Amino acid sequence: MKVQVLSDERGRIISLSIPGDVRGVSGIVKAGVLPRAGQTIHLLDVPPELEKRPLLDLHRGLRVDVFGDKPRLVPVEHFIEPFLK
Repeated sequence: MKVQVLSDERGRIISLSIPGDVRGVSGIVKAGVLPRAGQTIHLLDVPPELEKRPLLDLHRGLRVDVFGDKPRLVPVEHFIEPFLK
């Protein structure tokens, strides 16, 4: 499952949503968020074992790890703050 994640430079999730077409629901083609300074939007895979969890649980329990080949979602308990790397 893919989620759109707005995060800050420390990997903290600010906004989390499931991307999709909202034309049939609201009459608009596309909706989303705009990042502010120091924020980034990513389209990321949710770890398979967490796909059935509500978005609020994902928001509370995950962080964005931007150090590596590509950004990824990791559980809070396995996340290392960027300034410690």
